[in-house]
Amino acid sequence: MTREIGIMELANRLNGTIAGNFDKELRLCGTCAVENYAENKVTFIRKTKYGGLLSRLQNAVVLIPESLVDLCEEHPQNTYIIVKDILNSIMDVQDFFYGGEVVMRYEGIAATANIDKSAKIGRHVYIGEYVCIGKDVVIGDNTKIMHNVSILDNVAIGSGTLIYPGGCIYQGCQIGNDCIIDAGAVIGAGGFRYEQFVERKIVRKMLHVGGVMIGDRVEIGANAAIDRATFEGEATVISDDVKIDNLVHVAHNVKIGARTVIVTQSCIGGSTRIGEDVWIGIGAAISNGLSIGNRAKVLLNAVVAYDVKDDEIVSGFYAMPHKQWKQVWAKWTEQV
Repeated sequence: MTREIGIMELANRLNGTIAGNFDKELRLCGTCAVENYAENKVTFIRKTKYGGLLSRLQNAVVLIPESLVDLCEEHPQNTYIIVKDILNSIMDVQDFFYGGEVVMRYEGIAATANIDKSAKIGRHVYIGEYVCIGKDVVIGDNTKIMHNVSILDNVAIGSGTLIYPGGCIYQGCQIGNDCIIDAGAVIGAGGFRYEQFVERKIVRKMLHVGGVMIGDRVEIGANAAIDRATFEGEATVISDDVKIDNLVHVAHNVKIGARTVIVTQSCIGGSTRIGEDVWIGIGAAISNGLSIGNRAKVLLNAVVAYDVKDDEIVSGFYAMPHKQWKQVWAKWTEQV
């Protein structure tokens, strides 16, 4: 379904002001990148270095921050909506045009779904083809479970959660409200803890019998894996509003604080404690049992072997405060 909005209404929604000559009756039907502008779409820029692209446009509708208002006079052939918070504004526009279009309209239970009679299914739930739901599972209202998902015994899933195809949720896991679990994600697999007894020529696995607790509005990316805790009654914890990218591994007993973001191909070792509002960049590796403080930033490909303090930014191998790493790198490159 195509959504439209008038330019005046859009500016009002964003608490923005309009600059330039424009048609008050103009209706907009989507967004696009500034490099590939299309008629009746909305684009945006947020940095001066992209300002030159505006000279190539004609009658474009562009969101810009108040700090770039001078561009309106430099390129008067376009229409500008000037906003205070450019990132939140473009996200609001994306949500308006595209939010909830595809999956959330589905309801009903597919004939091929296999649901244990003890499961409790809420209202307006969709359960797709070949979904398997075990004993004593509880699923909240308006949750959508796409095809080929396996949900084992004693799982609880809140309201408004969306689970894409092919995932597996192991026994005893809990998922909150309004979460997104992307395709192929695995929640609650056993932790990877093996002991090598060389003299006896055996390798033994430590059984993990705990669970996973996921808060509200959490997103787990495609093919990510969240391991369950070691002992009964314990849980690996993913707090509210955490966002985990594709191909991330979170090991057993990890605790992740609210609003933390973990980017693709990162690996979080067992029993690590991660604070609130933390950023973990692409390909970071965090060793077992560490503490990552609130608002810390672990930059891309960092290998973290020591605790990270609140508000600290670390990088490198082994990771150290980022300014120190740049100094070390500069000295090393001078010698090469």
